[in-house]
Amino acid sequence: MEFGMKRVMSSVRVVAAMKRLYNGAPITVATLSRETSLSPSYLEQIFSKLRTSKIVSGQKGPGGGYHLCKPDTEISVAAVIRAVTRIPAGSDFEPVLAALDSVLVSQLAGGKITTP
Repeated sequence: MEFGMKRVMSSVRVVAAMKRLYNGAPITVATLSRETSLSPSYLEQIFSKLRTSKIVSGQKGPGGGYHLCKPDTEISVAAVIRAVTRIPAGSDFEPVLAALDSVLVSQLAGGKITTP
């Protein structure tokens, strides 16, 4: 399934919310749904791709939810976009992704984006 721009933006929002809320305990879909105003079923579609790309991992059962796979590692906006889309190597979008490699999700989570 190819994700459109809306899903790409939603995916970045979800990872930014997780970065802001994550304290080591799993974050539930219900919590992220409230935080991002996205439906739980929509979030599950996003998490499917994020799990495959090892950005998040899931924990089933009571007290379950999603964990950031590497909570202390910075995640770039480009990494999230690559996780949820299929962009062919050498495409015209590669320079955009290269620029977004320097924009970190944690900057979005804290509202700290500065322009060069």
